[in-house]
Amino acid sequence: MYTQDDLANLSEEDKKRKKHSVQMEMIMLESDLKKSRNIKDDLEAEIRKLRYSEEKLRIEMEEKKEQFGKINQVITQSEEDIKRLKKQLNLL
Repeated sequence: MYTQDDLANLSEEDKKRKKHSVQMEMIMLESDLKKSRNIKDDLEAEIRKLRYSEEKLRIEMEEKKEQFGKINQVITQSEEDIKRLKKQLNLL
């Protein structure tokens, strides 16, 4: 890095070169920054989409668990009814 004294002692041509070099570096950094911001925006959108999907799956899971519980009750009741009818049949 140049100090203020070093910059004051540079020729006009050297100052122009240095200025151009700094401008080029700044342009590259701004470009990198823009790319990074675009990546960040894309990731934020993906995260929102995944959260939505996660919530949807959670709701579907709860619905399936509820259906499972209901059908399990139906099966248990049917098995009990069959046992009762078999006993009744055996008594006849």
